[in-house]
Amino acid sequence: MKIDKLVLLSVVLCAAVLAGELAAYGISPHGYGAEAVSDGDSANVTVSSSGSDTFSVIVADNGTYPDLARLYIYLDERYGETIGDAGEAAGLRDVDIRYAIDQMCRSLRVRGFGDVVICDDERLLDEMLADAGDSRSKGLLVMSYALPESIYSGQETDLLFKWIKEGGRLYWMASPIGMFCRTGDGLAEVENAQELFFGRECVSMDDSGPALSVIDGNGLTNALALKWNRTLYGLNASGIEGSVSMGYSLDGYSSVSMVPFGGGMICVFGGNYERYLCDDAAQVISSGISCYSKVLETRSGTVTRGTAELSFGIPEGTGGISVYVSIGGYYVVFGRCMHVR
Repeated sequence: MKIDKLVLLSVVLCAAVLAGELAAYGISPHGYGAEAVSDGDSANVTVSSSGSDTFSVIVADNGTYPDLARLYIYLDERYGETIGDAGEAAGLRDVDIRYAIDQMCRSLRVRGFGDVVICDDERLLDEMLADAGDSRSKGLLVMSYALPESIYSGQETDLLFKWIKEGGRLYWMASPIGMFCRTGDGLAEVENAQELFFGRECVSMDDSGPALSVIDGNGLTNALALKWNRTLYGLNASGIEGSVSMGYSLDGYSSVSMVPFGGGMICVFGGNYERYLCDDAAQVISSGISCYSKVLETRSGTVTRGTAELSFGIPEGTGGISVYVSIGGYYVVFGRCMHVR
């Protein structure tokens, strides 16, 4: 039977478009998987792939700090309208915030984290008020440059600080943390923001280029395949008790820093929004790692059209054990965080 060339071409084009859509939405034609179980004194992990891929495993003791179960992402519907002269002086960039949030959500889904709630002003206020008393399994990611004054206005009594102290995780990226709040009249600068969050000035406002010094970060920099190396808006967390830094460092400032705050924590990512920053933030968030985590062991390897089996010893007296598996190295195609004890 003679096949019409135009019909055949249409089929080929449709297949190409479908393949592109699958790639764009983080859906791979290959199969990946990871499982982890504990038999008491060890964590037994399996990593599978239908192709040939590198993988990394992080085993951590999180103590009594619970797993991250839900992430709020704040959507400022007036983003870009209120940057003004002060924002421009601070180096803020006007990005497509809806697109940036969409990319973050996709990156998180690839890594197995799907419970994300995108919140406008009213929804975020409602969610944080509903968390009153126990926000320990919740996180808030701020990708814009300001929060509404109903949540943060530059006062120690703000809802944001109460929420973090009760156990919440604040993740901040692409702007100097807390420098601005958004009022009904526009953007307002908070003069003592760094002292409110960290008790001292420790945020970099210097965009002098890439950081070249790799921070070991208890092996997390390599295990999470962190690659974004900008420290603008990053922290110099040296001397802050309980802090953890990872990624890259320039003049004492880090591309990723975590510090305790009351019963919760604050994590700051350096640099303006870029694709690599999005990937690194998704890795850190999906891994469940916090400044309260004690990394027991990291291991990497290659799995080829089958399953790799690994066993990790668990010391006596450890608390909540989590295992994070990511496949793909610098270009993660699969991730999963598992609580094994």
